[in-house]
Amino acid sequence: MSDDIVRALIRARAPGALAELAAYVPDPTPVPVRLDANEAPALLPTLSQPELATLREAMHSVEPARYPDVRATALRAALAQRLGVAGDQLVLGVGSDEVIAILLAALAREVDGRPPCILVPAPTFVMYRISARVHGYEVVTVPLDADWDLDEARTLEAIHTRKPAVVFLATPNNPTSGTFDRGRVSRIVDAAASVDPPSIVVIDEAYLPFRLAGDDPWKGETGLDFLARSSHVVVLRTLSKIGLAALRVGWAVAHPLLAHEMEKVRLPYNLPTPSQALATCALGPLAPAIDRHVASIAKDRTRLIEELRHVARVHHGRTDANFVWLGLEGTTGAEVTAALKERGVLVRNFPAYPDRIRVSVGTSAECDRFLQGLAELLGAR
Repeated sequence: MSDDIVRALIRARAPGALAELAAYVPDPTPVPVRLDANEAPALLPTLSQPELATLREAMHSVEPARYPDVRATALRAALAQRLGVAGDQLVLGVGSDEVIAILLAALAREVDGRPPCILVPAPTFVMYRISARVHGYEVVTVPLDADWDLDEARTLEAIHTRKPAVVFLATPNNPTSGTFDRGRVSRIVDAAASVDPPSIVVIDEAYLPFRLAGDDPWKGETGLDFLARSSHVVVLRTLSKIGLAALRVGWAVAHPLLAHEMEKVRLPYNLPTPSQALATCALGPLAPAIDRHVASIAKDRTRLIEELRHVARVHHGRTDANFVWLGLEGTTGAEVTAALKERGVLVRNFPAYPDRIRVSVGTSAECDRFLQGLAELLGAR
């Protein structure tokens, strides 16, 4: 088999943007404590026997010989009721990753002969950029300010000069964990409506449950409140961060006309039947258990932040998600990540921000093991 033929066809036919991208491959190292992926701690051990029986009953309803419900009817109804929106405002996908791709595919038309672009803060969730480049978009980035909040002036300027198809705002933001200032988000939403053609503003609330479980700077307001006032807002949410990552269930809430266009792009049968069944169960009879799990994680987050005060040479800003964005002094994120890995704890470092690591909130025992390893490396205050 000749590699030359394949290399030739890739050069000729693969989008040029693929050359600048790398496949996403998480660290596969088997370690006792994984705090690198913003997953919630294991859910099943927290469930009572009646709750486990409810979960098993939901799984028993799955017939593997049949295609999934193409409209995810039961799950759509459960989401619509929980969110207080119409069913035709929802676009469901395999995690919010797929929903991002669906949105970008639906809005990929050139304007005035120029390829579309997206506008993102930096740093933020990497899939915005990856999905945009795959779909032929240019990517415009605006660095966050010194407090890891939106640089409002530069963002507004970029909206007016570049007229992006989509502005992505993840709040709480990944990897910085803070919630963006609501007033800045509001003015960005207004600016996006004023350009011609208007820009979509995506408010990605993957970590919303943890923001609401703490000292919420938005006082209970969410992206859905923005959508109710501004039809060019799209709200992204997911079940992946609250103990159900294996289901890969995410969704967008959008104006019905935009949702209709997105549905033309969505692949049929995209959401597997087991995911639909368990997600519907989680939003219904298991909702109290999920809420309890989120509250427990928020409690461990508070304790983790308090204990970090006793570790030397670390600092952090506002933390509203289920992870902490830690700054390091006198060392690098790569060095600390490697040393913790040797101690059986996996965290995430970022080459573009060499003095930073991101640490998910695990169980109390997992957090203790991380804190012990970090103190061994950096010392005590």
